[in-house]
Amino acid sequence: MLTNEDLQALSQLIKNEVEPIKQDIANMKDEINERLDKIEEDCEITREVTNKLGEWVDFYFHDDKPYPLDEEEMEKYRENLRLAK
Repeated sequence: MLTNEDLQALSQLIKNEVEPIKQDIANMKDEINERLDKIEEDCEITREVTNKLGEWVDFYFHDDKPYPLDEEEMEKYRENLRLAK
């Protein structure tokens, strides 16, 4: 049977082995959070630019090609392209 000293020694060995793993996990969490923040920022920039491009296209080309495109109009356009071949 294990004595109290044996149990304390085993406990200390386990703590010594687990502590570096806990530190690695904490570092990984920080890195993941930093990357997520960057991804969110990039998505926000992409969304803003895409919306601005859509507005620009709609403003300058509304008469020729309204934005967003109507599905029926797109189908007519595709059909005309097929017939032109």
